Amino acid sequence: MTPTSGKQPPPPQKGSAAPFSRYFPRASAQVQPRPPDVSELLRLVEELRESESRLKTELLEQKLVRESVAIVPVLESVISNKDSEIELSRRKIGCLEAENEHLRSENEFLHTELSKQNQIYEEKIRYMQAELADIKIAVSERESEYDEASSSSTATVKLNDVINNRKPNVPTKCLRKCTDQISSRSETDARKDEICAAAVRHSTATGNSEEIPETSDVFMGIRSRAPRVPKPPPRPSASLLSMVRSSSPKCLSSVSLPSYGTLSDSAHRALSEISNGSRPPPPPPPPPPIRGSAPPPPPSLPKKAAAAPPPPPPPPPKRGSKPAPAKVRRVPEVAEFYHSLMRRDSTCRKDSAAGDLQVAGATAKDMIGEIENRSAHLLAIKTDIETQGDFIRFLIKEVEAAAFTDIEDVVSFVKWLDDELSYLVDERAVLKHFDWPEKRADALREAAFGYSDLKKLECEVSSFRDDPRQPCAHALKKIQSLFEKLEHAVYNLSRLRESATDRYKGFHIPVNWMLDSGYVSQIKLASVKLAMKYMKRVSGELETAGGIPEEEELIVQGVKFAFRIHQFAGGFDVETMKAFEELRDKARLCNVQCQTQQQKYVPRSCASAVCL
Repeated sequence: MTPTSGKQPPPPQKGSAAPFSRYFPRASAQVQPRPPDVSELLRLVEELRESESRLKTELLEQKLVRESVAIVPVLESVISNKDSEIELSRRKIGCLEAENEHLRSENEFLHTELSKQNQIYEEKIRYMQAELADIKIAVSERESEYDEASSSSTATVKLNDVINNRKPNVPTKCLRKCTDQISSRSETDARKDEICAAAVRHSTATGNSEEIPETSDVFMGIRSRAPRVPKPPPRPSASLLSMVRSSSPKCLSSVSLPSYGTLSDSAHRALSEISNGSRPPPPPPPPPPIRGSAPPPPPSLPKKAAAAPPPPPPPPPKRGSKPAPAKVRRVPEVAEFYHSLMRRDSTCRKDSAAGDLQVAGATAKDMIGEIENRSAHLLAIKTDIETQGDFIRFLIKEVEAAAFTDIEDVVSFVKWLDDELSYLVDERAVLKHFDWPEKRADALREAAFGYSDLKKLECEVSSFRDDPRQPCAHALKKIQSLFEKLEHAVYNLSRLRESATDRYKGFHIPVNWMLDSGYVSQIKLASVKLAMKYMKRVSGELETAGGIPEEEELIVQGVKFAFRIHQFAGGFDVETMKAFEELRDKARLCNVQCQTQQQKYVPRSCASAVCL
């Protein structure tokens, strides 16, 4: 190694002690300055930090100032735009205020003008009402004068007839009365037209052109509700005509026909009937009348009954009711087979039938619709009360004098009465101002509607045809629903018969159709036909789809329905009995097949058990 310095320290001598200075460096001998204090250092650090943060904030402020200086022109442009918009809005507000003031002044002016026009119109309305009252008074005076003149003329004509002909002649009286009524009615109508035309001319001469439609509408409303001329009531049946024809000529001469102008055709018909009936009637008892409107009975029964009727066990039906069919008879085999089948069915399985009763909730009547145009409705009712008095009194007379021996005559009379009352605006509101026989009219309607409902139901059941293309379940359900309708109808008829028989007899309404020997017999015969169709459909289903799992259930259902109708109708006819025997044979065959299958199954099961 080369020495790094020129002077080389002498090597230490071995065995001599090392100097003490070697343990102290040379620099340690010098005087060092005092180190700074820690607190002073901390203070300086804090000052530096504060100055750093202050410089940062100043730098940020400088940046913000620089950016704000860049945004200032944009903000100035936006502010100028907003100032221009504010100025424009201020101008618009000024214009709108001026226009609003102008409209307010115009509104006040129009309000004053309308009040003046309303006053003028009210004065015109009062004037027109006074004119209408005068016109009505004039019309009523003219009508009374013409009625007095027509009555005096008819009285003089009748007096001349009595002087010329000592014996009263009903046809000439009726014809003369009808012609007088037609002439007086035409003269009265012509006079009304003249008065209306004069009133319209007077209103056009004194008022403005705007009043012409109102006046014409008023008079058109008066003319549209002119007194109703009723149609003649329906003619009685052949039985009642025979009773009238058998009466004396004096009774015929006392018959009073309604004195209306349009009854000339009915008068001619009545005269022709009376003239044809002047011949002596056949000796009593007369033959039973055959009505064309009722459904015809079997063709062979009426002739036999008219020729030589054998004494039947029940009493013969009275007039107005249909003869009960003699084909239906009780069959004990039906009940026996039904009970045996039910016992067997109860041992095999348990039937569960659940019927849901659907109770229709009563709906509240909506009366809001009657509030609209209530004043016009009341005005129309008042007009009917004032103008239709003679028409309603004629109907009251017809209802009080109505007496019938055939229920078909009641139906036709009620139809005629309802057609006539439909001319009124509100039947109940108008009739309560007259002595209307409400109980009698309601009884007639009740009997007519009850008989009509029974007749429609019997026709519906009789016209039912089983369609083989429909499913079996649907067809059987349809037949069951028809039979349930028949059951309900007969039950309701029995309740009505208990409560209304005495009332109907008091009002001369026939009650024979309500008896069991009346129309109920036709309903029971129709139910027997339903049973035949039901059993035939079940038998056909068993033939076409043999061996179905529901075979036994279908047989039980058919036997149940057959037994139900057998008890309801009181027996079966020949055709229905054949259908029942066919169903019974199929049920027995099905039972035998089931037993043989069970016997075959039992040995097989025993053999399999032995093998195991």
